[in-house]
Amino acid sequence: MDKKFYIFDLDGTLCDSMGLWRRETAHIDNFRDFKLMEPAYQKMREHYRNEVQLKQGVREFLENARAEGVKMCIATGTRRDVAEPFLERTGIMEFMEFFIDCHEVGRFKEHPDIYLIAAERLGAEISECAVFEDSDYSAETAKKAGFYVVGIIDEVTGTDGDVRGFSDIIIEDWREFARV
Repeated sequence: MDKKFYIFDLDGTLCDSMGLWRRETAHIDNFRDFKLMEPAYQKMREHYRNEVQLKQGVREFLENARAEGVKMCIATGTRRDVAEPFLERTGIMEFMEFFIDCHEVGRFKEHPDIYLIAAERLGAEISECAVFEDSDYSAETAKKAGFYVVGIIDEVTGTDGDVRGFSDIIIEDWREFARV
């Protein structure tokens, strides 16, 4: 992969948190109703503080990418205040230029805004960026906007639709994906 800029989703992509998100939001029908989501956000903040881990192989991948001069950021649907305990505990932000979330942007990933803003903030053209995503609708949005898409598949997210149809390359295990 010849991309100089990487835009990473967080949940299900860099960390194993999707099972916890599903458990904490199982009773919520409309994820856009922020009042209903607030208790789940607070529970997830505690999960991030205490138990959510980076996926195996992610840190090594990030170290290799940084050594090669790749500029990286996190662009996620998860609110900054919810994810902060995880970011601090794992030290993952040392690899990133910045963190941006859909709440800051004002639109969710059905729209390309977060990816476009991330690319601009990285100082990159769309053609120079790889977007790493685990959800099919997000991968589709990034692909339609012209980004190179790296689809992430695991035991939780692999059942949610198929990122393969919108991905230029697939990662099923970060440990086997030293550098694309």
